[in-house]
Amino acid sequence: MSLEKLRFVKNIDDSGWAYKDWQKGSQQHLHWSKGGEANANKAQLGDLVLLVQKPNHIQEARATHLVEVTSSAAETIADDNWGIVRQVSVIWVADFTHEASIPRDRDLFGWKRQRPQGTNLVELEKVKDGTLFQFWHSPNIFQRHVAGMLRLIEE
Repeated sequence: MSLEKLRFVKNIDDSGWAYKDWQKGSQQHLHWSKGGEANANKAQLGDLVLLVQKPNHIQEARATHLVEVTSSAAETIADDNWGIVRQVSVIWVADFTHEASIPRDRDLFGWKRQRPQGTNLVELEKVKDGTLFQFWHSPNIFQRHVAGMLRLIEE
């Protein structure tokens, strides 16, 4: 599978594994906190977003989901702290029954990333002060690396 539309990483803050019940191929709501509409609207229809989490019981952040944005804009579905959503299609989900097999953030990016606080989308071209693609030499090489780590290599 080509990940040429992989453009964002989104940190998920939860004490456990958020979105653990999502299944590959399902349509879901990806949530933002109140006031996050502008950030939620950064992604374009068809963009891919890598979700990264660090629940309390593990030492390092892990990549848990790859999703495709399937709605054209954010919407408010509830007047609570996490009521802003984008509709996404789930492309890949980690195997939560085997936590040791869930890709570590540092294995995907090539270093132990300093996770920014919050749950905003971060453009990959801005990760590590804009040096991610210099480290990997190009967006294409990084995208192929991620595809390999998630076992999404084209046959």
